[in-house]
Amino acid sequence: MARIYRRNVADIRSSEYPALSDDMTYLDHAGTTLYAKSLMHRFSNDMTKEVFGNPHSASPSSMLSTQRVDNVRLKILRFFKADPEHFDVVFVANATAAVKLVLDAFRDVEPPGFWYGYHGDAHTSLVGLRQHAIESKCFESDQSVDCWLKEPTNEQSHSPSPAIGLFAYPAQSNMNGHRLPLDWAHRIRKSSHAAHQKMYILLDAAAYVTTCQLDLSDVESAPDFIALSFYKIFGFPDLGALIVRKSASDILRCRRYFGGGTVEMVTTIETAWHAKKQQTLHDQLEDGTLPFHSIIALGHAFHIHEELYGSMDNISRHTCSLALDLYNRLISLRHGNGQPVCEIYKDPNSQYGNSKTQGPTIALNIRNAQGGWIGKSEVETLAIARNIHLRTGGVCNPGGIATFCHLDYWEMRRNFCEGVRCGNDIDVLGGKPTGIVRISLGAMSSQEDVNKFVKFVDEVFVEKQQSLLPSCVLQPISSAESEATVERIQIFPVMGCSGWQVPQSFDWEIRDTFLQYDWEWCIIRNGDTTPLDHPDMQNIRPQLDLEKGILKLTGSKVSDSSSDLPTSEYHQEITISLWDDPSNSTQAISSTNCPLLEPYDSEIVTSFVTAVLGIPSTLARFSNTQRFHENDASSTILPLPRERALTLSAVGQQREPQANIILSGSSRWKHQRYIRIGQHYFEIIQSLSSQTSDEPRLVHLPNIYDRSLAAQNPSVHSGDYVKTFSADDALNDSALRACIASRSAGQHLCPVFNCTSNFLMAEDLVAHLRQHGGISMLKATPKRLRRWKMLFTGKMQ
Repeated sequence: MARIYRRNVADIRSSEYPALSDDMTYLDHAGTTLYAKSLMHRFSNDMTKEVFGNPHSASPSSMLSTQRVDNVRLKILRFFKADPEHFDVVFVANATAAVKLVLDAFRDVEPPGFWYGYHGDAHTSLVGLRQHAIESKCFESDQSVDCWLKEPTNEQSHSPSPAIGLFAYPAQSNMNGHRLPLDWAHRIRKSSHAAHQKMYILLDAAAYVTTCQLDLSDVESAPDFIALSFYKIFGFPDLGALIVRKSASDILRCRRYFGGGTVEMVTTIETAWHAKKQQTLHDQLEDGTLPFHSIIALGHAFHIHEELYGSMDNISRHTCSLALDLYNRLISLRHGNGQPVCEIYKDPNSQYGNSKTQGPTIALNIRNAQGGWIGKSEVETLAIARNIHLRTGGVCNPGGIATFCHLDYWEMRRNFCEGVRCGNDIDVLGGKPTGIVRISLGAMSSQEDVNKFVKFVDEVFVEKQQSLLPSCVLQPISSAESEATVERIQIFPVMGCSGWQVPQSFDWEIRDTFLQYDWEWCIIRNGDTTPLDHPDMQNIRPQLDLEKGILKLTGSKVSDSSSDLPTSEYHQEITISLWDDPSNSTQAISSTNCPLLEPYDSEIVTSFVTAVLGIPSTLARFSNTQRFHENDASSTILPLPRERALTLSAVGQQREPQANIILSGSSRWKHQRYIRIGQHYFEIIQSLSSQTSDEPRLVHLPNIYDRSLAAQNPSVHSGDYVKTFSADDALNDSALRACIASRSAGQHLCPVFNCTSNFLMAEDLVAHLRQHGGISMLKATPKRLRRWKMLFTGKMQ
């Protein structure tokens, strides 16, 4: 790689970034870049030689601070090639604070308020502005913005005519480095559409300016407001700024709040009056005492940055070249069976190597040889073991995660309900990743950083040989092999109430030993904690709508005319949210004979259940699924009243089957111990006989050797083929044998290939792993350790 800086990168790293030890690989420059040793020394010397007073005074020390602050303000404008005649700089804590400062002004405009549009790749801080807009619209892609520039949206066109507008977007996606067009401000300003005439443009430049020159020399093409953070560029100080185009400053003067330092006079007794400062815009917006020590440090940061790297253009060329090499090498990685290792989330408008469309950031997830996902938290844990610093999770970019992980709105709401939070280890739900792994490069990144990360992925995740028996990965059953088919699937959302038939087109998720939303709710007497069993509960009929996130209950009122229960508020139909807590005011209740319950305190719900049953009662939801307690280590989860196992029945019985899975075809399965439906094994734990009317129950048997996408997304579908096995058949079927072994093995399995050791305690497994060598630094949670079987296939000696 040709030298771009005055000095070799290795020399710069050794002299200016001593914290970057030989074994450390820092790949999170989008979070913050690293600060130079010279910067800290120069700033420290300045602090010890001079006395800097509070700028709000006329003393010599205060005037020195004021002078330094004014000089740094000019340096910022020069750095971004902005003419001080047309731009002003307002110091804030960070880019988010800059965005919020713009919001403070827009939410204080006279009614009817403002219209807000934002790009789908926006950082969460930009998305939050919509909460104060009278109307808002998210543009899903660059193309949708281009269409809007040609013809305004219906929402905006129908807004009240006095309404002003604000359009916000990132110069660079903080998720995957996609760089968006910077000419949108100019196009909006030149548009002849009436809806564009009162439109202001806010640019989030925080990710962009880390490695690229932002040029504001053309005032007519520049955005009205630019938000940025300086620690993204220099590593230190922790400071941000809002650069304002002065011709757009009037809207910021609409801000009603004033703080110390922004007013000339304030009266508080008898009459409330104040006079704002008028000299400059920043005088009116910088509330309180400026962080003047940080601003002084920023002045040194500009000098050191130029001395080390020359210009932002140099940094752009350096990082762009590294990112292209990293991208090409990652997409070329293949497992031994030819399957790709990395799923890289590149915007279709971006091209690595082209600094205009793509920054030095790569967002990805890793797949195993069977096509399943390697969890982002597992990648991070193993990276930490090798002293590789990266970022995982939702990275504060909800639109990007939804787009590239193919998550619909209802899936993200469901994921939240299931306990997904940014940074936790719930990595895959419904067969889709819940977040990403982000690699970002910076000015001091080196070719060795790229080499180490590629080597890490290659050595830890690439399965170079076919080490798994093909029969351990279940292949679809053919019609010739099948002995039955799934006729229909039904669940019983509310214990004791009628069932709901799953639509034929749905894949329905298997949760351990029960189906999703089966026995999720129950009915309890008011003030009681025991699930109610009443014959009239069959009159309550449920219906689920996953995309809307609701459980609909319908029922008929009891006909007992002697009942003195109030029925004036009775509703024949009610809807319950699948995603929200049952109550914001009632704490979950527990007892020795009941699992953790969350009763509904809604009067509508209570009156509905009471009217249907003729008994003062309400609905409650079991919380043992840990939807709301995923991160609460102190939560005590009690067992359900009975084992939540799938029930099985065959079509053609005299009574209507109350089972979850109804089969058609041969009934030979009644006499077998094991059954396979689609690509999933089950064990029959209760046989159907003439002496009992109970349905046979099934326990799902996960296969520790099957790491395919189907295994990560266990589900059953109407029309699935069914095959049965006797107990002896397990000896001849390696996949079924693996399932049985996984059920009987210890909780923590050794991940080293061909090692069959398993342990009851996570500490024992960690001690055992050290005997294999090479992963003594591994810090794993019990939950992760259980999923790491076969992870190091062929890698350990």
